[in-house]
Amino acid sequence: MKVVGAVLCALLTLVGCAPADQPPVHQTFQLTASLVTDDVTLRWSGAPVDAAYLMVEYATEPNGEYTILGFLPPDKHEFEHPDLMPEATFYYRVTPLTAPEGRPATARPGAKEIQLTWTDSASDEDGYLLERRRTAQATDVAAYLDPNTTSFDLPLLPSDKPATYVPRPFRRGIPSPVTHETIPPE
Repeated sequence: MKVVGAVLCALLTLVGCAPADQPPVHQTFQLTASLVTDDVTLRWSGAPVDAAYLMVEYATEPNGEYTILGFLPPDKHEFEHPDLMPEATFYYRVTPLTAPEGRPATARPGAKEIQLTWTDSASDEDGYLLERRRTAQATDVAAYLDPNTTSFDLPLLPSDKPATYVPRPFRRGIPSPVTHETIPPE
């Protein structure tokens, strides 16, 4: 019995010796907002390095529904939300999204849209990001889709150029802490 007690004591001692100077991931991801006239600039640090994208969102109530402002590559650390309504408060968060590489969708062009189809090969995705890949331009997110999606009709704009569309199943990470700014009266 003394051996079991000694082993248990040693195990508890080891557990208690975990590095205390390493905060959980969500505590290292920091977000700040600064206001200049009616523009809010968001800056962050500590985003997970394995993110495929950082999703920037806002709400107009503390626990309100969030609206997506954009998808940024993980090496970006700043976003500007310009020309905001006076006397309104905006709540912001940045959520990392992990997404394995996908395979190009099958595309059937139409007059005003492209019909894209693919196989849902993920079983635990939070949704799909539809990437638009064009020659000599940065990849961007053309659509944010629900889980288990296997097709999407993407409307075309007159300025759209030929592209390859790649659906990537994504998982949400732990979002940054929420920050907010109130726009002053005019």
